[in-house]
Amino acid sequence: MENNAINEDQQHWVAFQMGDKDALAYFFNTSIENLYNYGLKFTQDEGVIEDTIQDLFICLWTTRNRLSMPVSARNYLLKAFRNLLFRKLSRSRKMSKYTSEYVFFDLELSAEASCIEVEQQIILDRRLEYALCQLPHRQKEAIYLRFFENASYEKIAEVMDTTVRASYKNVFRGLCYLRETLVIMIFYYLFWKMLS
Repeated sequence: MENNAINEDQQHWVAFQMGDKDALAYFFNTSIENLYNYGLKFTQDEGVIEDTIQDLFICLWTTRNRLSMPVSARNYLLKAFRNLLFRKLSRSRKMSKYTSEYVFFDLELSAEASCIEVEQQIILDRRLEYALCQLPHRQKEAIYLRFFENASYEKIAEVMDTTVRASYKNVFRGLCYLRETLVIMIFYYLFWKMLS
């Protein structure tokens, strides 16, 4: 199924490069929600996120003749969006250099899932969210891409401008920390439940 989506993306990409506005609309419509949600992990300024998405698609349209065929259009758009967003945040924060090592990456669990789940699941979600917030920003971003965006380690490396090995390390270290933290939290929760 993923191969079908890639083939469809490639067909639309070729049409987009030839000036087909419907193909550009296809990429906009299929990626806007992911780009917006990804942007919210870095900043809560919705205006900056919306401007960055608009700038991304304007830039794509004006440079379409010079663009090559990406292996994955979705990853290409995520990476291009991320780079544009970093530049905008850098200018707005008057920083001389905005590096991805120091970028703030905010990761929260979906509020919709919390409404649907029973009370115990909500408690576990909050504990997981708290544990995720304790992670370094690069680990949070890697875990988000791996488990919330279903990205492979190669795609994580591409989006985050790092190596595949660093992607593995960020995800592994983050998961190790989460496992240790959540085991301790669950132990305390069960212990207090027994006492009450």
